This record gives sequence, structure tokens and C-alpha cells, in this order.
Amino acid sequence: MLAGSRRRFFRALAGVAFAGLGARVARPQAADGSLAMAELRGGLALITGAGANVVVLARPEGLLMVDSGSPESAPNLQRFVMERFSAATVQALFNTHWHLEHTGGNEALTHDGTTIVAHENTRLWMSTKFYVEWENRRYSPRPTSACPNKTFFSSDRQPLDFGFGGEKVYYGHLPEAHTDGDIYVAFPDQNVIVAGGTVSVGRYPVLDYITGGWVGGMMDAIQTLMDMADEETLIIPDAGPPQNRAHLQDQLQMLGAVRERVEAMALKGQGIDDMIAARVTAEFEDRYGGDVELFISNMYEGLWWNRLRAI
Repeated sequence: MLAGSRRRFFRALAGVAFAGLGARVARPQAADGSLAMAELRGGLALITGAGANVVVLARPEGLLMVDSGSPESAPNLQRFVMERFSAATVQALFNTHWHLEHTGGNEALTHDGTTIVAHENTRLWMSTKFYVEWENRRYSPRPTSACPNKTFFSSDRQPLDFGFGGEKVYYGHLPEAHTDGDIYVAFPDQNVIVAGGTVSVGRYPVLDYITGGWVGGMMDAIQTLMDMADEETLIIPDAGPPQNRAHLQDQLQMLGAVRERVEAMALKGQGIDDMIAARVTAEFEDRYGGDVELFISNMYEGLWWNRLRAI
């Protein structure tokens, strides 16, 4: 599919009715502690409370899932899925990136025949040991059974097709955004895009510069999602309720404004403490909030790391 056709890719969908954002989304019904499930469209469901959003497409032959939640939530999520879907075997699982909140349930929810799809960089991070400075945390290799077994590379610029149960499912790379292995998963018949860690709601996005994320890449990724979406597209963020295209525009504007201020201060020789003191995120804190210092620090570090990679 040509890049210029991305918008038409979703606008030309047939038979997708929409009665306003949220009108077609059922109210979540809490179960198993903090887990809840809401119907999206056309057999798609959103499970919340598992550490990250988990999207499920149910078909008679089994389930396709996007992300698997955190390790702590895995036992409850496994029971939750088994209780609510008659064909509870996970035949395909997409990991939108490597973070444990999105891959922690891989071991519990998959079996020998499950196809685990991700970018090759995600498989590499999950297969090695490394240290994430901003978390002050060391990561160990995951079991082979938990790692992606169907990967693709950054050279694959066009959306890739993954058919399941007669449904069209497309996925593609969002380079160097939240991490260097971010992907989107798009369901054109339902006009739904799962965006993983690239899109955040109610808090600043995490720019994981240690594993390849930075603000420029995230801005490019959001623009890619905007080019794919129309006003009726449901965008599934890393956590929280579905969003629309306007939210992408808002996040893009926020990132651009803060980046401009951080870069201007850095060029004057000012550091992270100066940026925090100057409140470079002041007008966005009511909408995003969360750990402002981490957001500014990771943006600053990511800008330098990206410049060093370019040398």
C-alpha cells in the first residue's frame, strides 16, 4: 500500500457504522479484581487493568491478541480470557514493543503453536540482558517461548498483512518512538488502530532512550498514525480509554512545543534542572501530568543520544 493511500485505507472501509466516539464502546464490567472488558467493534474487545491495554479479536478458531499485560497480571488475565471466550486458545499475539507491561503475559497466554509477532528489535531486547538507566533496572533474557517468533525489519516500510479468521489485520513499524521496536496493529474492518506505547492518555509518554526511543521518532510515529486515521478511527493507547484522531494532534503539538523549548535551552548550555525549573511543560500538565521530571529528562537524553547516533 502506498504511503499516500494510508488515509484512504481507513476512509474507504465498507460497512463500519459509527455513532460517535465511545457510543459504540460498551461500559467496562469489572471482574477478577481490576480487570475489565469493553466491546469495541466487530468482535474486537479491549481488556483493561492488566498493566497495559490488551486487545482481543475472537474468532471460532481461536483468539488474536495485541499485547499480553504485565507479569503480575498474567494469571488473572489468563483466567479472565478463558472464562469469557469460548475459543480461548491464543493463536496469534502481537507485541507492540518489549516493555514488560506489554509482554509480561507472553509465557502464560501462549502455547507451542502461537505465532508471536513483533519487530525484530523487540525480539532482540527480549533475548538479551541490559540495563535501563532511567529505571535503574537490569533486565534478563526472557524464555525462548515468550519471545517473538515472527519478526520483521525496519526495511519493511509498507504495512504488512496478517490474515486471521477471515479478517484483515495490518501492522507496521513506528521507528524510534517509544522504543526502537514500536509497531501499530490496525484492524481496517473495525477502523481500530492499536498504538502501544506511542500514544498516552492522562500522562506524559515515556521516551525510552536506552532502547532507541526519542521525541523526534515519536512525533514521526504520531504523524504516521494520523495519516492512517480518520475522524471515526478508534486509537487504542498504551493504557486508558480509546481515543480519536484529535488526541493524536494534541499529543503531537505538546511534543513539538516541549521539544522546541528543551532544544533551545540545551543550545544555551542549560541542563535538565534548568528545564524543570523553567517549567517547559507548564500549560500541558493538567492534561498529561505524571512524572514531569522523567519526561523532560528522557527527552533531553534522547535528543543527545540521537545526535550521537547520527555522527
